[in-house]
Amino acid sequence: MSYVPGRSDKELEDTGGRADSRTIARIVGIIVVLVVALLFVVQNNKKVTTSFLFFTVETRLWVGLLVAVLLGVIIGQGAEWLWKRRQRRREGRAEGRAA
Repeated sequence: MSYVPGRSDKELEDTGGRADSRTIARIVGIIVVLVVALLFVVQNNKKVTTSFLFFTVETRLWVGLLVAVLLGVIIGQGAEWLWKRRQRRREGRAEGRAA
């Protein structure tokens, strides 16, 4: 639905062509995160050997840490999905018994 002059029940806010404070805060926040990430990469650029189960890899420290964080996020999201699925099944069984 779009704004139609004279037909809309809510007036548009006139910002005078300026960005609102939330947009500016988001942009500043993104810039800060990018600068911190860049500093992290620059400071953790040594080559390290990482061993896990049956393989050994030589890579930059920041790459190894990034892979560890990404695997943690994936495992966490998978666990959350399984937990919610289990809860839905329990609720479904409880509703079936109550009916």
